[in-house]
Amino acid sequence: MSFENKKVVITGASPDFGQTLSILFAKMGAELFLSARSLEKANATAKLVRENVPNAKISTFQVDVSKPADIVKFAENVNAQTPQIDILINNASYWLAEGIVEASDEQIVETINSTATGSFLVTKHFLPLLKKSANPDIVFINSTASLDNNCQSSSNEAFSAAKAAQSTFADRLRNRLKASGIRVISIYPPNFENTSPLIDKDWNEQRGHTDLRYLSARNVFECIKFSLNQDRVCSIDKIILSNNHPS
Repeated sequence: MSFENKKVVITGASPDFGQTLSILFAKMGAELFLSARSLEKANATAKLVRENVPNAKISTFQVDVSKPADIVKFAENVNAQTPQIDILINNASYWLAEGIVEASDEQIVETINSTATGSFLVTKHFLPLLKKSANPDIVFINSTASLDNNCQSSSNEAFSAAKAAQSTFADRLRNRLKASGIRVISIYPPNFENTSPLIDKDWNEQRGHTDLRYLSARNVFECIKFSLNQDRVCSIDKIILSNNHPS
């Protein structure tokens, strides 16, 4: 599977799932534009990618997606390097595990701003670059925490609400862009283990349906790759994943 010369923007490219996405897209030949809350984290991901994909083309940016000015500057800086992008992956979010009472007011505001407002504004400011691509895609890494009556999620109520807002935004955007050729894809994973694609044994492990274990990052990535590789006449709008882990 090749994404040769595809220009891919990944937000939240820190040493977590964003880093996993960066490694995998680089291995498939994509040119990467990576953002993280700190440039140090984005550069750490870029360094790891280059160690494993020496010819990878990578640009890194410091972007706090809770700050509109950072997002505007991010889009302008990417535009200065390329006339278009092909894939935008809205991966950045602010995870909050504490309950609504235990979390501080500042944490709740940060969760809403980073997870919901941030993805809205990133999408808005990258749309002009996406519209110049022959095969544009927007991917939202959402969460089953956003789904109605999902009582298994351990996330804060603000995180679930922010992801639900992101889900609604993706639905409305998909309808608005229907005639533009831009596909809008939302992936809804439950809690999952961020297994490393650099460790073959862990990455390729087959987990059985009776194992009572979390999904792996490979399960989530395969859904993203499957959606992106459909013929352009087809849009996989949503993929909701679940497993039988008790939590």
